[in-house]
This record gives sequence, C-alpha cells and structure tokens, in this order.
Amino acid sequence: MSPEPRSDQGSFTLADAIAAVGQGDLSHRVLTRFSDLGRDDARAFARGFPALGEFERARLIQALDDLVDLSIEYDFSRVFDIALDDESPVVRQRAMAALWEAESTVYLDRFMAMLDDESVDVRAEAAALLGRFAQRCEEGELPESTAEALYTRLRDLATDPRAPQIVARRALESLGNFGSRAEVHALILDANDHDDQSVRAGALFAMGRTMDSEWLDLLMDELHSDDPELRFEAARALGAIGDTRAVEGLARLASDDDGEVRSAAIAAIGAIGSPGSERVLRRLAERATDEDEITAIVEALEELESMDSDRWDLEN
Repeated sequence: MSPEPRSDQGSFTLADAIAAVGQGDLSHRVLTRFSDLGRDDARAFARGFPALGEFERARLIQALDDLVDLSIEYDFSRVFDIALDDESPVVRQRAMAALWEAESTVYLDRFMAMLDDESVDVRAEAAALLGRFAQRCEEGELPESTAEALYTRLRDLATDPRAPQIVARRALESLGNFGSRAEVHALILDANDHDDQSVRAGALFAMGRTMDSEWLDLLMDELHSDDPELRFEAARALGAIGDTRAVEGLARLASDDDGEVRSAAIAAIGAIGSPGSERVLRRLAERATDEDEITAIVEALEELESMDSDRWDLEN
C-alpha cells in the first residue's frame, strides 16, 4: 500500500510526536513529523528520545525505516544518527540497518568504531554494513589509504579466533568485495572447508561478493547440498556473479522444497538477466500457485525489464 501524502502538521510539534510514540501511536502523521529535522529539532529529539522506553524507541526506528522503504519523500537520517548512540544495542542495531544505503565516509568511520561495540549483534551489523564501503573501495571511489585501513580491519576480524563466529562471518562476507586480492581468495577457500555450516554459508556469500565466475563450479555443486542455508547462499551468490551458465541449475532449484531457497533461486535467475532467464521465469509463472513464489517471479521479471531498459538507454 502506498504511503499517505504528507499532511499539514500545523501545530503538531516534535514534542507531541515523541509523546504520541510513547503512547504507542505510530500513525503516518506521527512518523512523518520526524522527517527532515533541522538542527534545533534534532537537538530536541536527542533530548526527548531517551525518555521513551527501549521497546518504543526500537519500534519507532523500525517504523521509520519501513516508511523510507515505501517512499523516498522522507528523510529520517538525523533520527537514525542519534539512535546510533542509544544505550540499547537493539536500537543501535536497528538504526544501523536503517542506514544501510548511507554513502558518506562519516558512516564508514562510525561503523568502523562500532566493530568494538559491547554488543555482538551490533558488531556483526557493523561488519556487514562495511561491505558497501569495501565495494566502493574496490571500484576506486574511495582513497587507497581508506581501502587499506578497511581491508586490514576486516581481514583481522575475519581471522581473529577470539571474535564471535557471527562477527567473523560478516567480516569475511564484506571482505568478498576485495575479491581480486589473493589473500581474500584463500580466506574464502579456508572458510568453505570449515566444519561449521554457518561459516561455510558465509564463504558462499563472500564468493558472490567477489563477482568472479571462478567460483561457478563450486557454487553449482552447493545447489545440491543437503542443507537449505547452503543452497540458499549458493543461489544468491550465483545471482550476484551473473554467469548465464548458472541459469539451468537455478531453474531446477526453483522447485526446491524450501520456500526461501525457491525465492532465492528465482531472484538469482532474474539478476542474471539473460534471454534464458526470461524464458525460465515465464515457464515458472505458468505453473506457480504459491503466493510468495508468484511475488518472487513478478519481482524477478521486473528486474529483467529494468535491466533491459538500462541496456536500451546505454545503446541510445
């Protein structure tokens, strides 16, 4: 459902909105009052936000993040910035997740610092979000000194035997963006040989981040794994790499017993974006009956159409 149009807030103040959140009101009128905060309002929010209970603070951040997903009309970045320093790790983590598209190097520095957070979940979230900056480093968008500092921090975290497994896994996944480096290749191979299934799943994700067809055969083998998480991650990685040779195997996986695996396979077929991808998706659409599966197919076909449009724009 599309969000309601921005309403006239009139005399509805920021203090009113904070009080409403405390009473459980997350209506559109209340949420939009937190958009585009000026400096004075941001300071007022920083004073009033901690007075809310942890549940209400976390719920507000999640609701604002959900609203941003529906419309680009709203900007809650100052709210999320303030929430990054919240005393609750749940609130900090939700604020970080809401900033996953942030590109300013200010956030690079903040997320780097949060790798030392007292909360394992926050550290894992930080390691995951740094993958976006690692990709920009590999594409030459950030200074070499920044790339080296980020690479070293992620590598050290991924190989630290004292680091919680989920944190090390997220660090390795982000390191996949530095996939042209031989050291990263070796780290991924080591993780893929690990006895723990979760570590292996992280290795598959990292393979996708490298966008290197060198991993194609290994990933295709994992499509037959007995573990649904490994099949899921292999499908996602193949979609990220985009090699057309994977379409046939992914087409078979689109009939997997696990719904999340089926959706991942369908999304990967759309991401590859070949003529064969469209034929497979049309064939799947003809026999699909599950609502989630139909949604996944429609979204994959829309992805294909978007890619075709981009190609047409480039050619003309």
